Amino acid sequence: MIENMIAAKPEKKQLTRELFAFLAITFAATYLLEFFVIMQEGSGILSSKWMLIPMYIPAVGAILCMVGFRSTALTRESKQFLAMFLLASAVTLVEGLYQPLLGTIGPFPLLTAIISVAAFLMVLILSMRASGRRSLADAKLSFGHNYRYYLIIPVIFSLLFILGYFMSSMLGLSFPTMEYNPGSFFVFIGMYLMTFIIAWPKYFGEEYGWRFYLQDRVFALFGVYPGVVLVGIVWGLWHLPLMLVGLNFPDNPLAGNIVYIGWTIILGIIYSYAVLKTRSIWIAVLLHALTDSFINTGNALIADANVLVAFLPILLLMGICAAVLIRSRVWKDETAGGNIENPSYV
Repeated sequence: MIENMIAAKPEKKQLTRELFAFLAITFAATYLLEFFVIMQEGSGILSSKWMLIPMYIPAVGAILCMVGFRSTALTRESKQFLAMFLLASAVTLVEGLYQPLLGTIGPFPLLTAIISVAAFLMVLILSMRASGRRSLADAKLSFGHNYRYYLIIPVIFSLLFILGYFMSSMLGLSFPTMEYNPGSFFVFIGMYLMTFIIAWPKYFGEEYGWRFYLQDRVFALFGVYPGVVLVGIVWGLWHLPLMLVGLNFPDNPLAGNIVYIGWTIILGIIYSYAVLKTRSIWIAVLLHALTDSFINTGNALIADANVLVAFLPILLLMGICAAVLIRSRVWKDETAGGNIENPSYV
């Protein structure tokens, strides 16, 4: 027992180094970029092309740390996929910031679509074989298990989002900027989901940093309940420069930023629960895509959630959902050490 305690100290020290290296890289790169653009464009940063970049930074920071600290999760297959992700991200940014290199397919640059689809198909094909799933498992890049949750959780999540918008509208809390049309609303949501196979890198860019690299280390160091709250706070603070210039709540950015941190904690609990149930990052990537699709579509068609008070019904419903999920046994299983990248850390 004494030997185990002695062995645990350097492992904890190593996790702490990895954690602070990741946070330093992610926050420094994001804040420096955003402060530079804010100095140049002010609140125009919210519509600037340069804001395509931040969503990719957490995953890039995680990959750099995995390489630098020689993570055992970097198997040949996980390296191949992460290299494809980096290539897809680079091409997406070049074509988004400048111009399509090979023309377009619908709203997407053709080369971006080809590389993004190829990378997604790579991980999908690898996950079909037992050996492939094992090689991707430590990096949470396989599709894990409990596949039914890929349907159950997104459906419940979507219903709560829609109900929240309707509550805001029915209670007179919202200021719709467009007349609600059910057909248009669900067509737009469907289009977002259909393009997921192309647009996934930007959602993966955040979730691989938060729900894989940061989450595993924070859970191991602080425990799951304090850990999931800390991950949510870090996620919210990462948005701070944009929130202060009017992202999401332009009428009241200071109060909005406080509410937004509560929102990222709530969403973080839901996303983390989904990751723990499936042992895969992909469920969080899907939920992040759904969140953005509902916000981008629903704000105009049902309720203008840029007004702080109009957002409260959605916050309340998602908060209730998070409170229910936090009581799940899966968190207790995690406390026993079932979801750390390197089992030797437990």
